[in-house]
Amino acid sequence: MLLGLPNISANISSNDAAFVRLMSILAVLVAGLASGYLAHNKFNLSEHLAKKIMTIVLIVFNWPIALLVIWRMQLDVELIWLPIIGVALMLIMTAISAVIFSFGKLDRKRRLTLILAGGLSNLAYTGGAFVCYALFGEDGLAMANIYTLFWVPVVCLVFFPLLKINELRVNDGIPKLSLTDILDARFIAIPAVLTAIILNLTGVKPLVFVEKFHVIDMFIYTASILTFFAIGLRIKFSRLKSYVNLYFLIAAVKFVLTPVIALLMLWLLMLTGQNLTDTTQKVIMVLSATPCAVIMVTMSNVFDLDASLGSALWVAMMVVFAAVVVPVMFVIFA
Repeated sequence: MLLGLPNISANISSNDAAFVRLMSILAVLVAGLASGYLAHNKFNLSEHLAKKIMTIVLIVFNWPIALLVIWRMQLDVELIWLPIIGVALMLIMTAISAVIFSFGKLDRKRRLTLILAGGLSNLAYTGGAFVCYALFGEDGLAMANIYTLFWVPVVCLVFFPLLKINELRVNDGIPKLSLTDILDARFIAIPAVLTAIILNLTGVKPLVFVEKFHVIDMFIYTASILTFFAIGLRIKFSRLKSYVNLYFLIAAVKFVLTPVIALLMLWLLMLTGQNLTDTTQKVIMVLSATPCAVIMVTMSNVFDLDASLGSALWVAMMVVFAAVVVPVMFVIFA
């Protein structure tokens, strides 16, 4: 998503602005993880607070972010294949992950966490969008943001209800949603998404102060540092060693299988006469090889899945992405 950057200088270039924003979000990431880790391991703050913190983020911050971003988004008809491929790849990889992790002796919570890790990817400034900017400049960054336009609505309207159904099945044995369940405060992003789509399609202009005072930035930075802090609460290096075998499997899904599926999708589009530009194809391939999404960790905490595994997968895949995948991308695409 393209976010307004505070006016540090009237003469700051767009390249410098993107760099400042990138450094800011990376600083938030490091500060959040480190403070959460120290709070638990040095000051004995309970790791179980992670669920409460992420629930607060979901209820207080996620819905206005979803509302404002979708309300303000603009989509060029010529680039419509970017968000279509983005959401199609997410759903396909979620389905493939469900098949892969149906084998083996995995309990329901661990299996669902792995499925989310396989299907949901980090496409924002701490993942794919940053690499697209570094490789292809502002055009790549813009395309990366267009790629994610349908991502938030699908997560809110598809993944959240499915996880709620699972929660009901586990707790009450009732595999369906009632009106009361839909009114669950954690689902507040759903009406926000629907409202944003209506406002966007009817041409209602976003409130001026949203961009003037960089409201989206403030929400995202606040939500990010709280989320990273919660992840840090659950990080234990001794615990990270417990999931080594799963790291290899998830890495294969995220960094090998997903790019292969993306390549097949591009090939099928070419056969149907949809000739995407060279940069568009490269952006899609870069975004297909990104690590697990932060929202995966949030959902694994909020919906009582394997939260420790979710945090460990996120940390491990981010390390693999930064140390191995990104250098390979630069060799191939630079």
